[in-house]
Amino acid sequence: MLAQRLNRLLPVLTVITAVVALGIRFFTFISDYAVNVLFYDQWDFLSLFFKGNPGLGQLFLYQHGPHREGLGLIVDRFLYPATHWNTRAESFFIGGCVFAAALVAILLKYRLFGRLSYADVAIPLIFLTTAQYETFIGTPNAAYSGIPLLLILCYCLALTARSYQLRYTLCLVLNFFIVFTGFGVFMGPVTIGMFALQCYRRLRGSSEIPLGASLTALLLAAASMGAFFLSYRFQPAVACFVFPDPHPLAYPHFLAVMTARFFGVATSLSLAAIVGIPIVLCAAGIFALLSSKLARKVKLDNVRLIAAILLAFSILFAVDTAIGRVCLGTTAALAPRYATLLIPGVTGIYFYLQTLSPDGIRRGITSIFILLLIPGCLNIDGGADWYADGKRAWVECYLRTENISECDKSAGFVIHPYPDQTGLKEKLDYLKARQLNLFSPQ
Repeated sequence: MLAQRLNRLLPVLTVITAVVALGIRFFTFISDYAVNVLFYDQWDFLSLFFKGNPGLGQLFLYQHGPHREGLGLIVDRFLYPATHWNTRAESFFIGGCVFAAALVAILLKYRLFGRLSYADVAIPLIFLTTAQYETFIGTPNAAYSGIPLLLILCYCLALTARSYQLRYTLCLVLNFFIVFTGFGVFMGPVTIGMFALQCYRRLRGSSEIPLGASLTALLLAAASMGAFFLSYRFQPAVACFVFPDPHPLAYPHFLAVMTARFFGVATSLSLAAIVGIPIVLCAAGIFALLSSKLARKVKLDNVRLIAAILLAFSILFAVDTAIGRVCLGTTAALAPRYATLLIPGVTGIYFYLQTLSPDGIRRGITSIFILLLIPGCLNIDGGADWYADGKRAWVECYLRTENISECDKSAGFVIHPYPDQTGLKEKLDYLKARQLNLFSPQ
C-alpha cells in the first residue's frame, strides 16, 4: 500500500519541484533583464493612452500591425496607471500568463491521462523556456502572445468538460477573445475546423452531439472570425513584404530555423536548418496522422483532438510568420519572441508522444524529446544582455541630456527607429511632466 502511494506521489512531487525551480529561474530572469522604458512598438500601440482616456471597445478593437490588441490594451488600461507606467510590470504580467498557462497544461495532462508521470517535467521545460526571452524583455506586449497562450490552454481544458453544452459555450467565448487578442487570431480557423469536424462526425453517425448544436457552433465560430475582419486594414508590418517570395525554398528554411531556435539552436543557420527540418516534418506528420484518426475513429479521442488543436495553431502561426517575414532574411527566424507561440505546438507533440505504445517506445522517445528541450530552456544568449544593457544606457543618457539622437549614438541603441514619425519627443515630454515610466521616482 505504501509503495503504491509513493509510486503515485513521487511523480507529482518531481513535477512540482521542476515547476518551482524553473519558475524561480524564469521570474528571476525577468527581474534581472526587464528595464523600465517603453521600447519600439510600445510607443505606437500605447498611443491611445497618450491621447486621453480611450474606451474599452476602442482598446479591444485597436489594430497594431496584422493583429488586434484585444484584451492586451484593456489589461494595460488598468496596469499602467497602477504602476506609473512601469513596463517591468507588463513584463511580469506576461511572465505570469505564461507561468499560469504551464499550470493549466499540467492540469490538462492530468485530466486527459488521469495521472502525472515523471515525464511531465517536459511541461515546465516547454513553457518556462528562456528561448522566448524577447517576449518579456524586448517589446513587452501582453496581447502578442502571453494572453493568447493562457487562453488557448484554458480553451483546451474546456474541451475536457463532460457536457457538450458547457464545452461548446466555453470554447466559443474563449475563441472570441483569443481571435481578437494578438496572434491568437490563428485560433479562429482552428475552431472552425474543430466544429466542422464535429458536424462531419455527426453526419457519419459517429457522434451523439446533435447536428444542430454543432452547426450552430460552427456558424458562431465563423461569425467571430468574420467580425475580426470588420474595418480591418491589411498591414504586413514590413516594407519588403511580397507574396509569393521569388525564392519559395526560403519558406521551409525559415520554418526550420524558427523551430530549431525554440530548441536552443541559434548559433548557426546551417545547423539550425539541419536540426529544424526533421522537427518540422515530424510535427506536420503528427498533425496529419491525428487529423486522419479524428475523422475515422468512432469515438472522439480528447487527447488526439487537443494535440491536433495545439499543433494546428502553432503550424498556422509559424507558416504565417514565414510568409510575412521571409523577405527580411532567414536570420529573422531567430527572433526569440516567436518561441512563445510555438509552445502550443510543442505541447501538442508531447501529448501525442504520451499515447504511443508499447511503454518502452513511449518512454524512450519521450526521454529524447525532454533532452531536446533542455538547451532551449536553459540557455540565455547574448541578445538578452543586448536588450538590458542597451535600454539602461539609453535611459541613463536621456535622463541626463534629454537628447534622443545623442543618446541613440552614445548608447549604440535606439528605443524607436522612427522617432519623428511616432512623436517620440512629445511622448517623452508627456511622461516627464507626469513622472511616469523612466521618469518615475519609484
